[in-house]
Amino acid sequence: MTIRSLAKNLPADPDNPGWVLGWGVLRDRHPWHFVDVYADQGTARAEAQRRGAGYVVEFGSHRLGTDEFVCGVVAPEG
Repeated sequence: MTIRSLAKNLPADPDNPGWVLGWGVLRDRHPWHFVDVYADQGTARAEAQRRGAGYVVEFGSHRLGTDEFVCGVVAPEG
């Protein structure tokens, strides 16, 4: 069972129109694979664990409707 994405409800990235900020799940080695972006780190970690070896969680910016994800963005404190 896949954890349902609520990406459209995430906060907008103020620097990139059409992009949202959140916790992305991706495989960071070849072949690269972006799964989705989530509102909280815990949910993203659960999805990465479900996906298995090679999947990681990163905070970043995601362009809705694509597999574009830029990490290295500073996560909010909290």
